[in-house]
Amino acid sequence: GDLVLTDFDFVSRIGEPLTGSATVLYASPSYAEKLPASPADDLYALAASFFQVLFDQEPFWYAGQLDKKRGLNWGGLERSEYPLVASFLDRATDPDPDNRFASVSEAQRCLQPEETPEAETASLPPTPHRVQVSEQRIPWLRNLLQSYPGQPRWGNRETRGLDSHFATETYVTTALEETLLRDIRERRVRLVILCGNAGDGKTALLQHLAVRLGLGSHSSAERILKGKLPDGLTVRINLDGSAAWNERSADEILDGFLAPFQEGPPADDIVHLLAINDGRLLEWLELHDTPLVSSLDDLLQQETATRAAHIRFISLNQRSLVGGVSSDRTAIETDFLERLVDHLYGGENALSLWSDCRSCSAKADCEVFRAAQLFGPDTMPVVADANVRRRARQRLFEALQAVHLRGEKHITVRELRAALVYILFGIHYCDDYHSLPEELPPAVPYWDRAFGADSYARQGELLPQLALFDPALDAHPQIDRHLRSRPASDSALTAPHYKDLALVSARRRAFFEWTVEDIEQITGDAESLDLARGRHLRLFRNLPLMDQPALDDICRRLCAGISRLEDLPPQAFRSPDVVPLRITPRTPTETTFWIEKPVPSFRLEADVLPEAEGMERLHRQALLIYCYSEGHREERLRLGAELFHLLLELSEGYQLGDVSTGDTFAHLSVFVQRLVQEESRELLAFNPMQEEEIFRLKTEVYLTEQGPEQRLVLARAVMEGEV
Repeated sequence: GDLVLTDFDFVSRIGEPLTGSATVLYASPSYAEKLPASPADDLYALAASFFQVLFDQEPFWYAGQLDKKRGLNWGGLERSEYPLVASFLDRATDPDPDNRFASVSEAQRCLQPEETPEAETASLPPTPHRVQVSEQRIPWLRNLLQSYPGQPRWGNRETRGLDSHFATETYVTTALEETLLRDIRERRVRLVILCGNAGDGKTALLQHLAVRLGLGSHSSAERILKGKLPDGLTVRINLDGSAAWNERSADEILDGFLAPFQEGPPADDIVHLLAINDGRLLEWLELHDTPLVSSLDDLLQQETATRAAHIRFISLNQRSLVGGVSSDRTAIETDFLERLVDHLYGGENALSLWSDCRSCSAKADCEVFRAAQLFGPDTMPVVADANVRRRARQRLFEALQAVHLRGEKHITVRELRAALVYILFGIHYCDDYHSLPEELPPAVPYWDRAFGADSYARQGELLPQLALFDPALDAHPQIDRHLRSRPASDSALTAPHYKDLALVSARRRAFFEWTVEDIEQITGDAESLDLARGRHLRLFRNLPLMDQPALDDICRRLCAGISRLEDLPPQAFRSPDVVPLRITPRTPTETTFWIEKPVPSFRLEADVLPEAEGMERLHRQALLIYCYSEGHREERLRLGAELFHLLLELSEGYQLGDVSTGDTFAHLSVFVQRLVQEESRELLAFNPMQEEEIFRLKTEVYLTEQGPEQRLVLARAVMEGEV
């Protein structure tokens, strides 16, 4: 069509100050600095504009922040495919003005490819052609979507254990498998029992061990596997001891399977491996009375992975899949999560599985492609900046750990896989992005699938727990003002059904994609954008990693929070070395009574399970322990993440409404009452009629002619700084 020149009224003479308005996103920084005009300014704006036209990406936008000092943002783009264009665009927009084009002729020379001697031309590789865009489909994505139980159209093809090729391809081994293999081959163990909830991965683990031991691949329908190793060891595996099989009851099968171990170690060179639910095992134990039953009952009641002589009892309920405390207690390791996400994307085959995405006509609107750029492995064809990608994964793992730390839900392998598939891949297949069916709502971005309580086809127990930590439930004036002042250009945020929730969705996206530097630049506080009610969650998670001074400091703050749970006069907090605890008399009175406990009598510990080889451990509770004055007894308060958070909030002066009380403080109330009832001969009192005074009420014993007698003494308490 016709060529049209616009904004002619903003033309300036070279060398004169730039005074006209400009489009901030594309204009040279010279406009903001009011510097003299130069041809480089026009070339800068031209290059910035063409960058967005060519790649549909804002040129200088980094995680919600405009930053021209970092140059063009090539994150997620295959820069190497456009070497000539990329060289021109980068030089035209170079952060250093001295490196930009000084004239149009200089820019034209940059766009002319260097002439190659004919002798060298034959040896050069052919010039890559522009990728032909067309409708593409990824078969691996269909397998992923069908592994999500909430898939509304194709059903759930996820099988038990490793009964499908897809399940085998995405299976992630842990240190537990390696430990069991070693112990079996070296005859350290003769009976292995795996307990846990449905979906904990018991069947898959035993199928994997069967392959590693040389017994071959077997379907879970076979149930009882048997084989002999080259060194003579006979291996028997029961993939599900909770159910009947082959016209035999579960009890009958268990009787025969466990018979060699009833009186102690077996006489034969055998090893048996059993997967069974906790409840079913308890039922079987009630029917028998043997040394084996006694040992299993003790192990089951401990609910820990414990080795007893020839028996290895493993409760998978106590395994953490979302991170574990390292053996040296210096870090929370997330190796399993990292490898699970990589496996879902295809692992080492990710490049070949997803390569067609680059030439897909729907990739600009594809939410799977968007998530893959942040969460996909390094082998993916297109990934975001390494720092942003690392941050996004870290944030996702922190959200999953928050569910574990909350302690309301045990995360099984099945639930974890399903939640990750829903968050990273959604429920839409490639065909849906090419032509959306009428009965299916538009795809929503990964950040809304992660936290949106009303996202379509959301199901299971883990995803609703994630919604409780939705970053959009909190507010921050600077962050929210920043997000509202420049709405994201993403289509998902501007679509009609997101019109009223733009800020909500933007906060969720910023939680994943903003780096620590981005948040600090906007608010000055790197922790100002976090999970809802998660300000102290990271502190709770890291308790096992802390040294004693750090634990003592947190313990002091928790004690201060307990003191402020009940109304006490300001004078009660006169000393930082005591914990005032209010006494509630049976008869209402204007006078407030309380006792004081020394801070050193309290200590804080993370309730981490005993170390068990091959099992990742991550606590769900902390213990606030009070040592009675005689030194022989202790009182323990179990703190979940919720109570831990509320007590620290109280210590910092926050007020709690009635909605915050109730069951959350039930155990705390009992704990305080027991401390108050400790043998004590001294109370402190405050009456509003004498608001400047604190009284000490104590009993004294003295001798009389009739013998020892006790009297009550009321005296003015000496305040700090007084004589």
